[in-house]
Amino acid sequence: MTEPIEPNFDWHWCWQQDQLCLQTSAGLQRTALCRNSVASAAGAFTLGQAEIYWQCLFALEPLHWPQQAVFSACVDAVAQLEFAQACAHKSFYLQSQHSRCHPQPFDLVELCGRNRALAIVLTADASQCRLMLLSELDTLTGRVFHAGHSFSSLHDRLIPYHPPHTPLRKSA
Repeated sequence: MTEPIEPNFDWHWCWQQDQLCLQTSAGLQRTALCRNSVASAAGAFTLGQAEIYWQCLFALEPLHWPQQAVFSACVDAVAQLEFAQACAHKSFYLQSQHSRCHPQPFDLVELCGRNRALAIVLTADASQCRLMLLSELDTLTGRVFHAGHSFSSLHDRLIPYHPPHTPLRKSA
């Protein structure tokens, strides 16, 4: 059984890669944030950041992803919420889903450009929300956004994500 990866208490810059990193028990975890997209300086991992980390961890549990992938997504979500500058509105890059989706923070949603992508809601208000991609999105204009990228979108571009159900195994 492998020991769970947990954040330590040290956000800092990896100057060579120009990325915000978090020190972990398994080494450095790089985030999707570079210096020009960060609003504030790095510092200690706070109690509020730990709360965001755990909320994201619980939200991603139904995906049954490998531990390292879940950890990376959680650290990216904390970095996006705590350090990233306000993100641009990208609804025009996405297909309208004509849904009445009103997601809450840490809900999983799907959005569609040229492909269908998975995202986690970071913040939400009455008409739009801030998302972080969990998979790559090829937009309607051909622009590609990678997992870890954050932006705002109108609710009508989103549909709730429901993980596929795995059948229960029968025991003898």
